[in-house]
Amino acid sequence: MNPVVYSDANQLIIKNYEDRPAVDQAGSYWGDDEVSPIRKQIKDHYIAEQGQRCCYCTFEIATNNNAVWDGEHIISRDAAPRFMFVPQNLSISCKDCNLAKKEKEVRVNPALKRFPTRSQQYKIVHPHFDNYADHIQWFGKVVKPLTDKGIETVAMCGLSRFGKKKAGAEKVPIHPAMAKQIGVLMDPFSDRIDMHVALAGIKAYLETVQQD
Repeated sequence: MNPVVYSDANQLIIKNYEDRPAVDQAGSYWGDDEVSPIRKQIKDHYIAEQGQRCCYCTFEIATNNNAVWDGEHIISRDAAPRFMFVPQNLSISCKDCNLAKKEKEVRVNPALKRFPTRSQQYKIVHPHFDNYADHIQWFGKVVKPLTDKGIETVAMCGLSRFGKKKAGAEKVPIHPAMAKQIGVLMDPFSDRIDMHVALAGIKAYLETVQQD
């Protein structure tokens, strides 16, 4: 993903902030009025760069309206105010993923003073340093993590919420046998016979579920 390149005017505001002593740098500065043009440039850039898709769930929200999107700091701006405007620490996310992730720590070594620029320095899938498809796969609304990073991202951003909502899991508890059959269908090494048996089992189970 191509990082944002700040305008001269915005770069001057950022330089003035980054020249402050560390004790005078705070995550709350993000909400100041003078940062408004920077926030807009960041959102406009990453909305286009990410194709109107959240960096964590990758689901599309077909709008360029800045109010719909959250300017996302991969490393929380409260945890590391010095990285607030680092282009590779920025992206856009949907509000649900941002709310789920909150201020959770994404760095393997939070004590590191310099901005981490390598994939292995992050616990989660990084929109600038990772290939998303190497770590997470989607089957419609059902997510399948492929790596430890994928598992961490799914947990940290609550990505299983889509499948739960689609399946009505909040209303209908999934029978253990049903979960096993779903696992067979999601296993890339399952053979055709096993998949047909799993589909038949799922169909039989669904016929027993009462709907509202």
